[in-house]
Amino acid sequence: MLSIMDTIYYYYFLFYTEIIPDDQPHETTIFVLSFQEGFLFGVILDVLSMIFFRYDLIFILFACVFIFIWSINYFYFYRSGRCKQIVKDKPKIFGSHEISKIITIIFFAVTTSSLFWGPFLTKYLHDIYCK
Repeated sequence: MLSIMDTIYYYYFLFYTEIIPDDQPHETTIFVLSFQEGFLFGVILDVLSMIFFRYDLIFILFACVFIFIWSINYFYFYRSGRCKQIVKDKPKIFGSHEISKIITIIFFAVTTSSLFWGPFLTKYLHDIYCK
């Protein structure tokens, strides 16, 4: 079954084998993918905690979120051998290389930018809810 995350994994893997060659591309891909998912998930948790509990999360919780997501990705992709199957299958979204690249770039842009817009959003919510 085709998964969007499988496709994103494949294009990240291609990046770390062709654009920036790495001696351990699978491990690097899993680490970077987990880090970026952690950015976005951390911002979502921070926003939800600000709205519902009026509490700004501490850094250690963000580190725990990253470790948790990395563990899931490690077991899902690496330990299961799925990473080698993904590279072998070369998954594409709707069978299109261009659409797959665009979705991967959008995923990269949104997750990376959440590192920058997340604190502004939380500060805004803090000003609204914690008066």
